[in-house]
Amino acid sequence: MSSPMDIPPDLVGQSGLYNSPDPLLRRIRLEEPSGKSIDDVEKYFDGKEVLVLYAGSEYGENNIRGFHRDLTTFAQKYKSSSVIYISTDVLPQQANNVLQGKPWLRMTFFDNSDFAPVGEPDEKDWSVGLEEVKRGEDFLQAGEVEMGVETIQFGQEENENDYVRPLSRAGLTVLMNVFSTPSISIYHLPTHSFLAKNVNMSSFKPENIDRNYQVWKGGESTSVKISDIIDKMKWTLLLLLIAVGYHLAVRIGGEQYNFIPRVMDGINGRLSGKI
Repeated sequence: MSSPMDIPPDLVGQSGLYNSPDPLLRRIRLEEPSGKSIDDVEKYFDGKEVLVLYAGSEYGENNIRGFHRDLTTFAQKYKSSSVIYISTDVLPQQANNVLQGKPWLRMTFFDNSDFAPVGEPDEKDWSVGLEEVKRGEDFLQAGEVEMGVETIQFGQEENENDYVRPLSRAGLTVLMNVFSTPSISIYHLPTHSFLAKNVNMSSFKPENIDRNYQVWKGGESTSVKISDIIDKMKWTLLLLLIAVGYHLAVRIGGEQYNFIPRVMDGINGRLSGKI
């Protein structure tokens, strides 16, 4: 479990960066679409209920422009939500290329995230994005999250006055169970918990998003559950059970239970008589 730490010298007097009781919100360093740092998370996210966490990269971005349009429409329409982009690239310009013209928030790039380069290798200096660390903070990296160096208890509030290590982009992708990009998770601020991970991009299509957002806003998941499958297929399953029961009755009890052929013969006989 995370323990309070000494405040880094560069953060003295900047408690607004982590002054939220939400266990996730107080651990991510965010910027507005303009790139301006969000210095008071409690004030900025007042009235917000749903966070759409989108882990993406420049590689393959051309193939999902339709999804980006849907996500932009979503961000503009639903004011009680925020879209947060988590770049998995290693160069700041790659993240900027994706975010150009998008009304999404972003996690700060300078967190020493230990991502490997994605896409075709070239002569770029991949170390450029890993050198500067925002405000000198010790960001929690992916390996530390995986090994349980610090655990985060979701579903409950924390003391907003305590300083805890912030999550790097790489660290957050571990919590999101990101295996590849794009990857979307839904986080519910009122209950301080993840509602869904690896959400399908089609969830944001115009014909789906109104219903889905109402579900998310209510603190529920749109993921398919076994109970949902059973409810939708209950009549099919009932007929299947009847068919299995009939087959067993004939097999065990003999032809005396095989009444369907007799019923069909009777129907055919009546129809033949009328003709």
